[in-house]
Amino acid sequence: MHLATKTGKVLSACLCALLFFGVPVASAAGAPEVKAEVDRAAIDPSGTIVLSVSVESQEDIDVASPTLPPMNDFEVLSNWQGKEIRSTMVNTPSGPQFQTIRRNVFNWQLSPKRVGALTIYPVEVIVNGRSIRTKAISVRVASGLGQPKQRPQAPPGFEEDEEEDVFSQLLRRGMQAVPKGGSRTLPGNPNEAFFIQVETDKTEAYVGEQVTVSFFLYTTGMIRDLDTLKYPSLKGFWKEDIEIATHLNFQQEVIDGVPYKKALLASFALFPIKEGSATVDSYQAKCTVIPGADPFGALGMGKAYTFTKTSAPVKIKVKPLPVEGRPENFSGAVGDFQVTARIDDNSVIANQPFPLKIRFEGRGNAKLIDIPPFQAPEGLELYDTQKEAKFFNWGTSFKEFTLQLIPRRDGEFVIPAIAASMFDPATKKYVSRSTEPLRVRVGAGASSTGQTSSQSFAKSGDAPKKRAAFEPRLIETLKPESRWTLAQAVAGAGGLYSLAIAILFGLAWRELGIGRGGPSLGRRLKTRMRDLDVAAKKGEFRSVGVKGVNAIAFVLGEIVGDRVHERETGKLIEALPPTLKREIGAELTRCLQAMEFLAFAPESVLGASKESANLKKLIDETTTALNRVISLSGSVERSSAP
Repeated sequence: MHLATKTGKVLSACLCALLFFGVPVASAAGAPEVKAEVDRAAIDPSGTIVLSVSVESQEDIDVASPTLPPMNDFEVLSNWQGKEIRSTMVNTPSGPQFQTIRRNVFNWQLSPKRVGALTIYPVEVIVNGRSIRTKAISVRVASGLGQPKQRPQAPPGFEEDEEEDVFSQLLRRGMQAVPKGGSRTLPGNPNEAFFIQVETDKTEAYVGEQVTVSFFLYTTGMIRDLDTLKYPSLKGFWKEDIEIATHLNFQQEVIDGVPYKKALLASFALFPIKEGSATVDSYQAKCTVIPGADPFGALGMGKAYTFTKTSAPVKIKVKPLPVEGRPENFSGAVGDFQVTARIDDNSVIANQPFPLKIRFEGRGNAKLIDIPPFQAPEGLELYDTQKEAKFFNWGTSFKEFTLQLIPRRDGEFVIPAIAASMFDPATKKYVSRSTEPLRVRVGAGASSTGQTSSQSFAKSGDAPKKRAAFEPRLIETLKPESRWTLAQAVAGAGGLYSLAIAILFGLAWRELGIGRGGPSLGRRLKTRMRDLDVAAKKGEFRSVGVKGVNAIAFVLGEIVGDRVHERETGKLIEALPPTLKREIGAELTRCLQAMEFLAFAPESVLGASKESANLKKLIDETTTALNRVISLSGSVERSSAP
């Protein structure tokens, strides 16, 4: 990650000025900046908070009133909005110039409906016809936290005193303490060129419970270059990315009276996979810093120094899920999820499949959820199950199971309610969720001739229209229409055929490495999958999962040209050519998710997945999918490297 290159003092000076004022690259180019914040992150149940959504831009823009997400945990008491325009002087290559910032602010006063860790989900704002979503915000509600000082409610058109508001924010930030139940490392020496802070929202969690960890860069000088030398490996956790910074967006924070500039480096949602102790290991970065540079003085003229810093590791105590009170239909879900079931059309045709979709959605990692065994009603046959899961960077996720059912007779069916249990860390109890029963009508299906009606329920007396008979015309003699004789045509075709065979053989000689000993991609895959078979026979299910993920990444990396695997394996599937992705993308994704489940999921929720027979079945399915993608792509290894 490079914020600037050493191309001249003027360019470095301008960049340093932008960093000092916390102006992101996108904003410098005129793009609007949208953010949401609350005036207090922890309140008493009887208190209120103010949610503010601000839109800043250097240009005059069209901003529609934001759309609030579902407020299940809060009651909206009042709202107001305001506008302001302010100018600041910035240094540019052509000299100091005034920069105008236009700011629209929308405010809502909210009252909590319950105690606990509440979430305000992203707010959608339409700016110049484009939808922009803010980040989610966490608010803790508990007795004894005190009542925040309330801002007066203002009528529309109210304009706040921005300088006073920023000053108050800086004071509050300067007095921030370690998050309750979490950890937060702070700079100890203001003379340090820069410091990497690690912050976690908790240091004790249950298996599968979300732990949010963020890494920040603090400096009192000017950051000219930043290279991330090592991202944390985060072993012992299932990891989901919340945000990986592509540029440094600095904000100011005062700690012990010292003003720092602070920028997010990376933020992750972590889910411990086994009880005991897990470590959030270090983030390491190298920075070129101009210590104590004055943005209004001789920019870029100070001496630059390069330092390497590492964040402190953080220990997380991982507690096992309680055995007492665990229901038999425990789904493996840890968090607060809702479960729903739906059928797209409740009128279907006999002997034709229709999808039943069961969806888990809520706070936590839904990727670890599995549905209880489904018992289809008599007359319905379950022949396939597909899965889709996604984690959102504001802390919620979903997993949807699509069950393909085939009705073997006509009539009416009732699909019973599907119940699943989950563990809620907030209440430290197992809770049960259930879907509603669904009714489906099945019409008559295939006729005696094997043709299926084009409508589910045809009215009596309707008859399909007969198609005109097609009578093929026999060709009794071959009459060439060209000047070539039949013998010449046959001879010419034979020559072209021989030439094509010669060209294909030459390509095979070059690509497959005939005579050079260069193994093909398929042969190299076979070697890798043989290792998985050995691990499966030994019952080493974790090894099967890890090696399976690596095998998928290896093959896809060769096909898309990413042999160093700079992208995540899931992104490699997305990078496949459209034809390949359409033909085999879903199957590869399913195999990848199953392998990741074996590698990272808590052992308590793996169930039969870790049995040797199921491991062998997954290995065979993965091998088939990878060989198919190799065959479809025609990709072979061009190197003889082992």
